[in-house]
Amino acid sequence: MQKRKEYFIVNLLAAGGKARKRWQKFVNECNESDFSIDCHPTEYAGHAGELAMEAVKKGQKRIIVFGGDGTLNEVVNGVIRDDQLIDPDIQIVFLGAGSSCDVEKMFPERLPILERVLSQNFYLTDVIKVICVGENGEPATRYFLANSSVGVISESIVAFNRKSAVMSFLKRFNVDVAALTAGFQNVMTFGNFRAEISIDDREIIDRKLKNLTVFKCAYFGGGMNYGIPSTFDDGKLHIALMSEMGRLRTLSYIPSLYSGTVLKKSKAEYHQGIALGLSGENLNVAVETDGEIIGRPPCEYSILPKLLRLVV
Repeated sequence: MQKRKEYFIVNLLAAGGKARKRWQKFVNECNESDFSIDCHPTEYAGHAGELAMEAVKKGQKRIIVFGGDGTLNEVVNGVIRDDQLIDPDIQIVFLGAGSSCDVEKMFPERLPILERVLSQNFYLTDVIKVICVGENGEPATRYFLANSSVGVISESIVAFNRKSAVMSFLKRFNVDVAALTAGFQNVMTFGNFRAEISIDDREIIDRKLKNLTVFKCAYFGGGMNYGIPSTFDDGKLHIALMSEMGRLRTLSYIPSLYSGTVLKKSKAEYHQGIALGLSGENLNVAVETDGEIIGRPPCEYSILPKLLRLVV
């Protein structure tokens, strides 16, 4: 009997290169399975999205992503155009093999990796849309599942994603250690920024900020979290603001990020909404989505309710 062929997009460089060994182990475990692997490795940044778009246009209904949150994010952006799936029946299967795989933490029950490949039990999940200023100075649109930050966290991700021998070694050793190192280095150099934030066109916040995060998944950077229950399908943006603070106070907040109590701090605020805008003058700070730097403010966030079928 011929095995069913499954379309895989594989990022062997995820988790600082650890994904290569994880992939080989997975392939070995698949030898006795009821499917065969149609493997499409990524070769450069953005390639996963191109592969996904190409596959769906050729009629592929299921795409299996073996990689990290960034790889999944590229695939999500490859299958959405003008706020709609390019094929309404597409399913994305996520086999987390990255440094942290925070997206998986949104969902109450996760299947074993092999079972995900053939499972039809998907979650119908919200997608967040953000429009910001891209690298070329033109408006850039990006879709994401877990979280987006602007401020000290996004600039720490710039440092975390920097290709250096030290950071690559730390990621292979322990992703939390790598994230802490990048965060500490950035806290010592990043200040605050003044911005105007509008939530649902009804609430205006104008002040100096250390960081803004828009999220569906409260987890980020491996073990850090905002202590808010993850809500993949509630149709809302969850918003965490950190007001202006100095280096020492910023460092003192790091333990509360790991304990999930940071939003109880005096400089922290929590909001909900369905649309958010962030603007201001000379906002030279990165915008990050699901671990990928996408541009600079001003930016606008909105929610696309229950758009994507995701198997985890």
